[in-house]
Amino acid sequence: MKIIDSIQNKLIVKMGFKYYDEDKYLIQKCIKCSNKNNPSVLDVGCGTGHHSLLFEKYGAKVTAFDYDESAIDKAKENRMKHNSKVTFLVADGRYPEKYFTEKYDIIFMAGFSIFGIDLNKPIMTKYLSMLNEGGILVLVHNSNLTGLVRKTNWKNHTIEELRSFFESVGSNIEKIYFYDRHITIKILRRFAITGPSTKMHILISKITKLPCAIVFIVSKSKNGK
Repeated sequence: MKIIDSIQNKLIVKMGFKYYDEDKYLIQKCIKCSNKNNPSVLDVGCGTGHHSLLFEKYGAKVTAFDYDESAIDKAKENRMKHNSKVTFLVADGRYPEKYFTEKYDIIFMAGFSIFGIDLNKPIMTKYLSMLNEGGILVLVHNSNLTGLVRKTNWKNHTIEELRSFFESVGSNIEKIYFYDRHITIKILRRFAITGPSTKMHILISKITKLPCAIVFIVSKSKNGK
């Protein structure tokens, strides 16, 4: 297990999060699940704006933020390169109520560090309250399903842990997907965000202990907390 953790850590440091075709299919799936042609999106912990720009490319109106000022500076550079209108802000993800008063059709969290180890109910409840009626929240969490914490201080949450967490904050789980950016053959990437792909990648992770991305798409329950 320590050897695998060491290999994973070196790959993350060397390669970072490479932006493969799976990402565009993920964003398209999010927009489809929102049932809006031009949804309003809040990209939480947006980094350098990769997903934000993809959402805009497929018709969304996007507001994005990150706590890291240098990442937002880079995101603004990327915005200029793409002639984009995405709004990028520096903000603290623990206190969204300080920065945002509007509601959104999609709230998107990919690798949101606040949930890296601890699944914080009060913070998640804040974000769920920011959804429009019929809106969705999408959490993308990298995990190998062991429930253990990696050297990078990131917990491999299990699907059961995440399911229980979302149910505890009064949300309806609409879809669960599991995919990777690294080992899928290129011609199969268009099938990344599907049921069969999810089953395959769960099996791969359980056998190899290599992490893939868990995607939880949830909506706010009418009787939510």
